[in-house]
Amino acid sequence: MTYVYDKSRPVHYRRGPTTSGSLSDSSINSSSTFERAERYDPGPTEVEERTDRIRELRLASDAAPSAEPHPEGRGTGIHALECLKRSALRPVAFAVRTNVAYNGVADDEVPVPGAAVSFDVKDYLHIKEKYDSDWWIGRNLIEGASLGFIPSPVHLETLGSERGGRKAQHQLSGGTPPQRVSGAEETELESDVNSSAGAKKISVAASAAKRERKTTFFKKSDGLAPYDVVPSMRPLVLVGPSLKGYEVTDMMQKAIFDFLKHKFEGRIIITRVTADIALAKRSVLNNPNRRAILERSNSRVSSIAEVQAEIERIFELARSLNIVVLDCDTINHPSQLSKTSLSPIVVYLKVASPKVLQRLIKSRGKSQSRNLNVQLVAADKLHQCVAESFDVILDDNQLEDACQHLADYLETYWRCTHPPDPPPVESRKARKTVTEREG
Repeated sequence: MTYVYDKSRPVHYRRGPTTSGSLSDSSINSSSTFERAERYDPGPTEVEERTDRIRELRLASDAAPSAEPHPEGRGTGIHALECLKRSALRPVAFAVRTNVAYNGVADDEVPVPGAAVSFDVKDYLHIKEKYDSDWWIGRNLIEGASLGFIPSPVHLETLGSERGGRKAQHQLSGGTPPQRVSGAEETELESDVNSSAGAKKISVAASAAKRERKTTFFKKSDGLAPYDVVPSMRPLVLVGPSLKGYEVTDMMQKAIFDFLKHKFEGRIIITRVTADIALAKRSVLNNPNRRAILERSNSRVSSIAEVQAEIERIFELARSLNIVVLDCDTINHPSQLSKTSLSPIVVYLKVASPKVLQRLIKSRGKSQSRNLNVQLVAADKLHQCVAESFDVILDDNQLEDACQHLADYLETYWRCTHPPDPPPVESRKARKTVTEREG
């Protein structure tokens, strides 16, 4: 079975014909229970969110190793190419998730021509080292992607300022529109044109710009930092088919954990998480006032210090570049982790039929049947989630099929995060291009 790892859409494995040996037939039992605490949602503001993310980026970038400076100051093209080659042997310094799209083909300031790393929104990047204040060296987590130069937040802000300046200058002067015009800018331009005296002339110029415009450097989402710092390996979190702490859900998830433990032996870390990591929102962890309110709201919830320590432990485990699986006591819904910095791989273990789930719960005895409605309501909430809330949806009837499909996904993810060691770029071609440009 060939599988392509696609970060932008969930993988849905559908249930096959009903046969014996279903997920419910596992002989593994777990009677662990947990206390589901009421939570206070502080509702972070966009300004605080952006400030916290920029602070995290700055700390991660400062901690990354820096390339050796060229004796003449900023590295020349040949020096940059040598740094790119050396970085292939360096470990991953940190990882980021992108909040902007960037097209390196349109950027002519790359230290090595043709070696810019392009990416879309919500891509994941491994950063090896900091080349200078404008560029990092790293790669996109796509199978077969090469090392290259990744624009730092400083460089992206510069590109955005230059583009905004060109637009403002054109609007003030009424001259020929810039070559790079987005759809929103064209609409705004045509609206201004229709209300001006020289409507016909400028409308023709705008149409010409639309036909001849070049690709935009990057598209930015307002109010967001360009990158979010995330674990070097995205931790895997299982949810479903219902609530953790009840036998049916615990039994199914433990069967998956046991399979993964043996399948990826030597490459996987499965760790228990008892703290309520749903509280690990950036604006809460970095805001003393919000932390104090949260800790006073309910004495049963995990302390913020405990949650912070657990998040740091998960980041440290991910630095080993092993697959990290979290057995979370308190995570039952994808929305609980959506605003944290973990950016997990959320796997939905799904029982599509409520009647089947009801029968499974009743088969576990009266102690489980007493809480039947609670478990069915939790399962229904998961059913109501859009497919994009999950990275993988396991809807197989056979336990073996569900395990194998998840293993296929993780094998592909492993190849994306553990590339072979070829030269980061075509050395001869890149060196020739650099020499010609500097000559």
